[in-house]
Amino acid sequence: MPGLRQPGGQKEVVALTGNTTLTNYDIGKIFTNRGATGSITITLPAADPENAGGIITVMTLADQSVTVASSPADKLVILNDAAADSVAVSTSSEKIGAVLDFISDGTNFRSEEHTSELQSRFGISYAV
Repeated sequence: MPGLRQPGGQKEVVALTGNTTLTNYDIGKIFTNRGATGSITITLPAADPENAGGIITVMTLADQSVTVASSPADKLVILNDAAADSVAVSTSSEKIGAVLDFISDGTNFRSEEHTSELQSRFGISYAV
């Protein structure tokens, strides 16, 4: 699967400092906003059979807003919404440390938030 490095299968980590549109070659990678000096938008590739089962991980490591958008619109599945447009980590003082996985089923991407027992729920908002 694209995005995995050999040997050992460690995932490639990519720091983004500006808006970007991902492709199927980015499946399996971890994207951060380390070094960003402003908000960024990451647009997911279109979900399709080629990337089914693939995961894109986004980690916020800088105190800047990150929005992850589906392409085309309405192809992101979140809690209680099967047709969301985007997920944003943008609440002041709750941006650093969020980890989101976007998992393709070949038709849509599902968003999954990771928090530890010591973390409060991050200020994540959803556009529907």
